[in-house]
Amino acid sequence: MSSGGFGFARGNLEKMLAIPKYASSLLLSWFIPRIASLWVFGSGIGVGEGALALARELRRTDPTARIVWLVADDTEAALAEVEGFHPVPRRGRRGFWATLRAGRIVVTHGLGDANRFGVFGGRIIQLWHGAPLKRLHLDSPVTTRIGGPAPVRILLRRMYEAGAKQVAIYVAGSIESAERLRSAFRVDPGRVQVLGDPRDDALAEQRRNPAAAADARARVLALLRDAHAENNAGGAADADLSGRLVLYAPTWRDGEPDPAIPDESELAAIRQALERLGARLVIRSHPLGAGAYADALGGRIHELGADRVRDITPLLGAFDAVITDYSSIAIDFSLLSRPIVWFAPDLEAYAATRGLYEPLEVTSSGRVERSWSEALERLAEVLPENAPARRGAVAASRALAERFHAHPEGGAAARVLAAALRLSASDAERIPDGAVFFESFYGRQVTCNPLALDREIAIRFPEAPRYWSVTSERQAVPAGATPLLVGSADWFAARRRSRLLVVNDWLRFRFRRGRHQTVLQTWHGTMLKHLALGRPNVSLRTRIAIRRESRRWSMMLSQNPHSTEQFRESYAFRGEILESGYPRDDRLAASVAGVARIPMAVDRARRELGIDAGVRVLVYAPTWRDSGSALVDELDVRALADDLGAGWIVAARGHTRTHGFGRYGVEHPRVLDVSRHPDVNDVLLAADLLVTDYSSLMFDAAVARVPMAFFVPDLASYRDRERGFTFDFEAQAPGPLLTRRDEVIDCAREIEAEGPDADWVRGVDERYENWCATFVPHDDGEAAARVVDALVQRGALD
Repeated sequence: MSSGGFGFARGNLEKMLAIPKYASSLLLSWFIPRIASLWVFGSGIGVGEGALALARELRRTDPTARIVWLVADDTEAALAEVEGFHPVPRRGRRGFWATLRAGRIVVTHGLGDANRFGVFGGRIIQLWHGAPLKRLHLDSPVTTRIGGPAPVRILLRRMYEAGAKQVAIYVAGSIESAERLRSAFRVDPGRVQVLGDPRDDALAEQRRNPAAAADARARVLALLRDAHAENNAGGAADADLSGRLVLYAPTWRDGEPDPAIPDESELAAIRQALERLGARLVIRSHPLGAGAYADALGGRIHELGADRVRDITPLLGAFDAVITDYSSIAIDFSLLSRPIVWFAPDLEAYAATRGLYEPLEVTSSGRVERSWSEALERLAEVLPENAPARRGAVAASRALAERFHAHPEGGAAARVLAAALRLSASDAERIPDGAVFFESFYGRQVTCNPLALDREIAIRFPEAPRYWSVTSERQAVPAGATPLLVGSADWFAARRRSRLLVVNDWLRFRFRRGRHQTVLQTWHGTMLKHLALGRPNVSLRTRIAIRRESRRWSMMLSQNPHSTEQFRESYAFRGEILESGYPRDDRLAASVAGVARIPMAVDRARRELGIDAGVRVLVYAPTWRDSGSALVDELDVRALADDLGAGWIVAARGHTRTHGFGRYGVEHPRVLDVSRHPDVNDVLLAADLLVTDYSSLMFDAAVARVPMAFFVPDLASYRDRERGFTFDFEAQAPGPLLTRRDEVIDCAREIEAEGPDADWVRGVDERYENWCATFVPHDDGEAAARVVDALVQRGALD
């Protein structure tokens, strides 16, 4: 690719120079009303992409809608008019005014697809332009490239972040794509909706309807014949275009040339291979660049650039195979279950600069070609209809489609249109009366006390609408409940409308409790370490935030008298505290007979975790550190598993705040990361031995009568410099305090030999009993029932 077209560095410089315009436009947007019936569309490639599919669906379903297409030149204007849209120049006064007045703004590349100065306060639908393979936006250092001092770079990044938050809906074709878009744009999960990619609706039709695919082929052949005729003075040369069609579609490299442009010897090899295969190669440069392929054209090699067809995606059904490097065209094409040849000669350099979301070998099912000779060899293997390798290539395409197409049936334009129209829905239209809202650990898990209370409420009030806060579509919620992605319009509406909110951490997002609402703060464990106002060196700003947060709660749930006292002190909470025990421990209490766990309950828990019968289980559950940015693994679980040997499984459970830092014991056969397992009770019931440091799981484990040991090599620093303890942990701990891994192994060996009768377990019996009497006096299996009774008595449920 040549150096023409858009480049990040130049675009970023333009952004910085335009700051005064942004400021004045923001001010003006406060006073200019928007017109609900006016829609503005724009795309980085012109009249095309998913924006065109959506605009056509809007025109079909609502003839009264006013559709403006923002164009860059007269050619785009003519294309918009053919579609029946009103073309307006993107830049300048008219484009600014149309964007500023539009009720909804649809873009596919960035805010610059519209008039970027008119977007403030608008309802923006970002369709994006394909599934993200290469790193995007803030996930790639290339995006925010600019010269100048650090403050300039910081300001530019802030501008990118602010721009991303203006978008109301990011549309994704799959959960995989949605997670990457959330990361790239640093937006709340609910801003990204998995609705399918409207640009792939045509391919979905071609997938199920051979006539539609044949029509796409006829259109491509007509375009190639037109190009052939122009290049041969009216078609004097042979215009026969029979044979299989192969598309070569390299991605854009921010102005850098395509490293795969063939030299003379490679070109000769390409021509020979095409002749043998009876195929034709169609070169498609990225729309934002121009490929230097003039010397390659002729014979069986053609070019189909953006000058002839703006949007190639609806025509992909014409091709029998695709050769590409990192282009999202591969993801689109996978819908057709046809071979893809992955050809990336600059893989290492590209991965090191732009970056990929996963190794290309993963995306490609393990096959990446590095030269034209390798690519042609692979093409010869997969292109013939009955070739053995073709079946594997087709299977790889289907696997890719399963990952990246949540709606292979099509209909994305209709779903996106419905979502865009729903942006104006009121809270009452979104959430019915009498709803109950649950959130655990900021939506990162569906677990803890909120889950236990959900079960009780669902049994006693089956008609009550129940909503769960989640951060991913992958999270399962209880039967009959509705998941709501954090930050979505429905999520905010549920928080404002619900009669009862059950949470176990801060509410965030400037929540204000309404007069009709009861907020039950269950918290998520008895506190060993100081929290909130009890922490050392708490700033004035934090103190204000803590007091403001606690005023949002109607009542708190406490596991024991110690917690009740701590909540009063640490959160300055003056409301009602229900000291009823922990609902999340009801299952643990029901799994114990006397002082021993019921074997059937242990077996069930191990099955849930996928742990074979007959092995011992050591659970390692460290808490997080205030200053940490990595998994807490002071014990070194891989080394521990090696030392324990084949008779043991180490099940590691990290704190929810460390989930983003990786997984424990990757690929180690005897280390099981259970950090994201939805029910910690399974983990505790499965344990022969719990090893923790300062995690509140030590209190829950006592309900299940699990032997505990405490690995605390940093005890002095944690006690004196990190958080400090709310009681004399060293004197009261219901297990030994250990500082070396060999001590942990010794404890495990005794458990292996003697079980609960091990000498060290018996040696702490008195402390264990005192611990239970102090910290879990109410955990008898009926806590959830008592809490729901209290909520009914106070009018929060009926």
